Amino acid sequence: MSASFSVAAVLLKLLVTTAGPELHLPDAGQLAAYQPPETTRIYAADGSLLREYYVENRVVVPLSALPPYLVQAFISAEDQNFRRHHGVDPSGLARAMVANIKNMRHGRRLEGGSTITQQVAKNLLLTNEVSALRKLRELVLAFEIEHDFSKDQILELYLNEIYLGRGAYGVGAASARYFGKPPAELSLSEAAFLAALPKAPNNYNPITRPEAARTRRDYVLDRMAQDGAITAEQAAAAKAEPLAVRAQAPLETVYAPYFAEEVRRSLRKSFGNDQLYRGGLAVRTTLDPRLQLFADRALRAGLERFDRNRGWRGPITNISAMLDLPASAQEVAQAEAAQAPAQPAPTPPAQQGRLLGALSAMGVRLPDQQQQAAPAVAPTAAPKDDRPVWQRFLTGIDRPAQIDGWTLAVVLEVDRQAATIGLEDGSQGRIERADLSWARRVENGRVGRQVGGADDVLAKGDVVWVQPAKTPGPALAAYSLRQVPEVSGALVAIDPFTGKVLAMSGGFDFSLSEFNRATQAQRQPGSAFKPFVYLSALQHGYTPSSLIYDTPISVDQGQGGTRYRPRNYGGGFIGLATLRSGVERSRNVMTVRLLVEMGLQPVKDTAETFGIYQNMPLYPAMGLGAGETTPLKLTTAYATIANGGYQISPYLIERVQDRDGRSLRQQGVVGPDRADCIPCAATSWTGQPAPARPRGQELDDPIANYQMISILQGVTQRGTAARLAGLGLPLAGKTGTTNDSNDVWFVGFSPRLAVGIFVGYDKPRSLGAGATGGSIAVPIFSDFIKDALAGEDPGAFAVPPGVSFAYVDRRSGYSAEPGGSDVIMEAFRPGTEPGPAPVADTFGETSQDALTGTGGLY
Repeated sequence: MSASFSVAAVLLKLLVTTAGPELHLPDAGQLAAYQPPETTRIYAADGSLLREYYVENRVVVPLSALPPYLVQAFISAEDQNFRRHHGVDPSGLARAMVANIKNMRHGRRLEGGSTITQQVAKNLLLTNEVSALRKLRELVLAFEIEHDFSKDQILELYLNEIYLGRGAYGVGAASARYFGKPPAELSLSEAAFLAALPKAPNNYNPITRPEAARTRRDYVLDRMAQDGAITAEQAAAAKAEPLAVRAQAPLETVYAPYFAEEVRRSLRKSFGNDQLYRGGLAVRTTLDPRLQLFADRALRAGLERFDRNRGWRGPITNISAMLDLPASAQEVAQAEAAQAPAQPAPTPPAQQGRLLGALSAMGVRLPDQQQQAAPAVAPTAAPKDDRPVWQRFLTGIDRPAQIDGWTLAVVLEVDRQAATIGLEDGSQGRIERADLSWARRVENGRVGRQVGGADDVLAKGDVVWVQPAKTPGPALAAYSLRQVPEVSGALVAIDPFTGKVLAMSGGFDFSLSEFNRATQAQRQPGSAFKPFVYLSALQHGYTPSSLIYDTPISVDQGQGGTRYRPRNYGGGFIGLATLRSGVERSRNVMTVRLLVEMGLQPVKDTAETFGIYQNMPLYPAMGLGAGETTPLKLTTAYATIANGGYQISPYLIERVQDRDGRSLRQQGVVGPDRADCIPCAATSWTGQPAPARPRGQELDDPIANYQMISILQGVTQRGTAARLAGLGLPLAGKTGTTNDSNDVWFVGFSPRLAVGIFVGYDKPRSLGAGATGGSIAVPIFSDFIKDALAGEDPGAFAVPPGVSFAYVDRRSGYSAEPGGSDVIMEAFRPGTEPGPAPVADTFGETSQDALTGTGGLY
């Protein structure tokens, strides 16, 4: 410590002592343990940034990781004598005093002449209060900080704390926000620009004030050259570089808002708000960005496809009254002034009243509005806005949603052939008649007549959603008319062997509704539950060829309840049929008959073991999916079948690390950080094998489980999901449709991927006549799975030991010779293979085998 520093410190201490006890100086030593709020970052499985959560957007970067020219740029710009002074720069204070004499004369804000050390004291230990007392405290603390900390430590505190605009605190966050790169990759020109910002970030905004931003950057480069940090040639070269900053937009590269929100809720529950928003957590998730893109695209396309078949419900609003107004607010005012005094106008209709409110928000008044008394003092003229009124309306409207790829438009002109539309940026486009063929108007709840021309659908002034069309227009850019579906749904994709949730779409668009239908919607699975009824039967001695009657049945529900009489979808009965047929053709009556014969308790045990229900009531209707579950739970149950019958728990978070890289455990959350995964705790690799994930409990008999996989494959080959057969992929699954078609499902899987799809209205009501899981949910699954498995080996379903295969007639269940159109290879337990079909004897008496069939009539 130098003598001058010691003397200055003693004198300042004496000054503080005489100033009185009201100074209440904080302990500068607390900065040694200072941990600023940091940004929590959520990453996809491939390392892509999924989401950020913070109160201050900051990434702490060690000084050793910053390029020297970046550090020097801040020193040259903010405190040229930083390396030489002891916390306070006398020459800087002198300059500030001279400048403040002028500032006081002109009523300007006083300058502080603060060093970097003083700024650390003010930002981390004091407030922004402008007073002599606060300045005195700052000076004393600056000396104490210089005494307790090295220059590099002070610089690291400063460079990670300073606010640099765009919501960025510190050079780490600012480097990403302005240039999309880490500080180590900044050029000299970019580093100088960041160093130009602490004085007034908003004054040097490179988007709104590019000239001021370049001037300030060049000033910093000149200061660096003066200090000898760079040469004049380097400064000149850096000045010649354009100041190219990235658009002010989020840094996230993966769009999965429903998934991210589910992760946020889990982190908040495990660690609390403070850790989530201030703790700088690094969270690696299971999300596969490629599959998430396919999931969003398939679900949205399916919901729109269904909604379009229900017709066009009309525009968001109509602003035809605006389109004939003068082009600018100034011209409107002049037109109003030229009119004679008007009589009080009648109350406008409701729609026009809404338009008046929108115009008022834009500073525009309709000519027939009643004039108010002129103010005593003429108001300052507003800047002239030459944009068309409709464009100002579009830019000022409270948007009902932010739907990816969609934009709002106003219909400017319309005839039979097309509609000309105006867009928010002032450009125009065209919607062709051919694109409007689906948009039959809904009248009294019914879809109206076929569309004959564009003017059957749209009218001048209609405000509508549009999306760029795939085919170009003849002159203007082509757009297609869009409509936000009333119906919603969910799609979730799971790795069946680990439980990793690879993709999750919880609705049509997160900006419309944050309700996650994949995890929060409790809906009836309908026939999608049936496989677990039949799986229970396979575990209790039935075979895929067991025969069950599909004939009318009436079940006594006991306790004075009404008798339960199930019906098949579409009516009718097929008589005696195999268990396989009951699943493939989704026969309700067969399922209830099997349930009654077998008993409800085995089905209850299976449903609860597979995690579909927690406490299933013992009612026959439960066998047809009358209970409620979530798409994630039901998909997990199917994934358990896909993996051979081993228990899995779905999870979204692979690992959570704190700001220092330590792994944190989430109580009650499964994943690689589970307590039973001891090898996962290794801090380095020393040649040991990768930790093997423990296999879950075996929930199902392997042979029965494989038999169900085979039956569900039949559903996709010739059953209610037969349209999937054309994909040529190894797929299995089951459709689901509830009473009155309120909910429709398809849950299916390949050997390596399980996918669940649900579609329904948020407030349950019928999807309409003919709405089934096969017609609505299966096409969504098809769109997703063919993209998800494209170019990949889909694998094959594993056959467990002990399975016996035999050729059977899939309709009768009896053994058959290979080659017949109805002959399939069926899986059996050894010794349960069926014999040939019985025949009548020569006297016309039926043998006993005809009555017992393949193990009895059920």
